[in-house]
Amino acid sequence: MGKRKPSVATSSLGMVSTASSVATDAGVRMLKAGGNAVDAAVAAALCLGVSEPQASGLGGQTMALLYLDDGQRAIAVDGSSRAPFGVDPTKIPKKPITVGLAASTVPSTPATLGYLLETYGKLSLDQVLEPAIEAAKDGVRVTHLMHDLIKRESDHLSRDSLASRRFFRDGRPLAAGSLLIQPELARCLETLARQGWRDFYHGGIASGIISDMEKRGGLLCLVDLAQVPVPLERPVLQGRYRRLHLATFPPPGAGRALVEILNILETFEPEEIRLDSPDANVILAHVFMNALRDRDKRPVDPDIYTQSRRKRMVDKRYAERIAERIRKVTGILPPDPTAPPVAGETTHLSVADADGNVVGITQSIEFVFGSKRANPAFGFFYNNYMATFHYKDMTHPYYLLPGASPWSSVAPTLLFRKRKPWLTLGSPGSERIASALAQVITRVVDAGMPLDEAIGAPRLHASQAGTILIEKKRFHPAILDALERVGFELTKRGAYSFYLGCVQAIQLPLTRREMFVGVADPRRDGSAKGPET
Repeated sequence: MGKRKPSVATSSLGMVSTASSVATDAGVRMLKAGGNAVDAAVAAALCLGVSEPQASGLGGQTMALLYLDDGQRAIAVDGSSRAPFGVDPTKIPKKPITVGLAASTVPSTPATLGYLLETYGKLSLDQVLEPAIEAAKDGVRVTHLMHDLIKRESDHLSRDSLASRRFFRDGRPLAAGSLLIQPELARCLETLARQGWRDFYHGGIASGIISDMEKRGGLLCLVDLAQVPVPLERPVLQGRYRRLHLATFPPPGAGRALVEILNILETFEPEEIRLDSPDANVILAHVFMNALRDRDKRPVDPDIYTQSRRKRMVDKRYAERIAERIRKVTGILPPDPTAPPVAGETTHLSVADADGNVVGITQSIEFVFGSKRANPAFGFFYNNYMATFHYKDMTHPYYLLPGASPWSSVAPTLLFRKRKPWLTLGSPGSERIASALAQVITRVVDAGMPLDEAIGAPRLHASQAGTILIEKKRFHPAILDALERVGFELTKRGAYSFYLGCVQAIQLPLTRREMFVGVADPRRDGSAKGPET
């Protein structure tokens, strides 16, 4: 496969970066209409549910990281979904439920986006919904990635009445370049524009959802929808990398894993972790593996007040001990200062406005096409977040219980320079989110790479078990040999694998002479764009 280039844009009036050009245009449209970053982010998020239905939508959940310039404060907005109240703890299955309406938790995306707009936006819901309604009515072009995913999931999707009707033609997955028109979803969005987002939980849409649940074995009832919680504003998780201040998403998100990764990397000199060298990639793989193991061993549910609030994962001294252990395991010693240098399923959006407000939203329906089942009247896919709960250990904070929140891997992140927001970024990818973000951050901060090169660079991920997922064709053979030599098992992924994250980022100006720089990862179908001057 040839080299792909990220979408790059500059502007002095703000920036939007998403995984879909339709969504990016929606965000820019709101900025041009006088909206702020929140208005643009909500419009883009709603459009992503139309143009990227395999990744997110009204049937999913949404998390957001905000920086509000008026109060110079960062806020994590936790829009976690909830398990149905009808879950019977005495009849918990042995394996996670992944397909069908019984796999769905209470969708929180409408409530979270509605809350963001009402609390921090400037525009009305009907205005913000316009681009999504138009896209659903007029149609969006099927991308090669969407076609491939429809084809991959065709056995499941073809069994759903709406999916088989809208995502297939003559029994075959819609071809890349063909038009995907979603009239049912358009009508649902129009209802929200007229009645408000609460109709999803208390009105005609709610009744239609429950009717579908009753017919097809779902667990949600009207009480589940009516008692959808207001999104919680949580203090951001803070850290430092080199001389930069960091704000990321706290539990139930996965910002702790990212902070631990960066803390460990910080104990190494920048030249030790230049990612064009074999040793650096061995270090990186061990760092990822350790951070994921720690997160799995030390789960934190912020709503369980009796739980010990352990700070170990974000402790600099703990990171130093892990780094020393990695040196011993790998045999990689600190650099000689006299030596010469060596040559060398989810979606996210980022928005910044000209007033200094910044929004990062990560939203999902969990697996590709979620539960593989769509509401026949309203056109959105139900999530399958029931798969993220623990099903065996009753002492685990994320054991499946009535009304419980699922575990999440989101980590929308802000880096500050000179006390000003300098870089906002986030990614989809489940447990691979933190590793994707860390590789971009170290390339920008330690290697001085331009943001677009850092995002487009080859990527890998190390699982807890020591399996390396890697864009194999893009790595030098010496790096592959080094990873295998220390015992890692390599699993080949495509040259630009969407499985290894899709980073949407914006670099913000620190002076009046600088511009906003937006970058969309080439691993999906995204774009970056700002209002024209």
